Amino acid sequence: MASIFQKLGILVSATLHGIMDRALEANSIGVFDEYIRQAEGSMTMVREALIDLRATVSTLQRKYDEAADEAAKLDLQIDTALKTSKESVAKALMMRMNNQMDIAHTYKEQYERQKRAFDTLTEVVQILGAKVDVLKSQRDQVVTLLQLVKSKNLAARSIKDIEKISDGRAAQIVEKVKTELDLADSRLEVATSRLSSQVENEIADATLEAQLEERRARLGLG
Repeated sequence: MASIFQKLGILVSATLHGIMDRALEANSIGVFDEYIRQAEGSMTMVREALIDLRATVSTLQRKYDEAADEAAKLDLQIDTALKTSKESVAKALMMRMNNQMDIAHTYKEQYERQKRAFDTLTEVVQILGAKVDVLKSQRDQVVTLLQLVKSKNLAARSIKDIEKISDGRAAQIVEKVKTELDLADSRLEVATSRLSSQVENEIADATLEAQLEERRARLGLG
């Protein structure tokens, strides 16, 4: 699980301008295509995981509601028992209520954690989808720029290098690509930064879960 989140973290944190510069430095559209391929594969995987996760979240919420409702009913019964001087009944009911509250608290913690994971993964799909759309829309333009780089025998490390040697038509393409990537990066910057932090938290949580599961197996605990 941790490795899945690590891959998602890399894909989410990558800026479109950075992907562009890497493609130029490698002098290959393959960098563009590889990001698109990995992002689309990850989105498919996440969407499939979200189906099960949505069901889990719904189940945990239902169980929490049931346990909380039962605890509330017992709370009223305790008051009734005390008002009728049934001390032993009140004590037994109190024990049951405490148990139900513990159960409700456990379900609530699980529900909130799974809901956070669900929300994070949902936003991952949205962010990756937006980045893939922009990369696809600019792919042909980037191919043209790479051909320009080859024709000029230029070792381009960034789009700024192309600007120095581009003619009028190429300059228009450079400006268009730069503008599209900059606008998209700017639009996604805040969400990407926040989401990267959330994914890092999920990595840490998944790593701890994996370590605990390994320890349970070693101790023979089911």
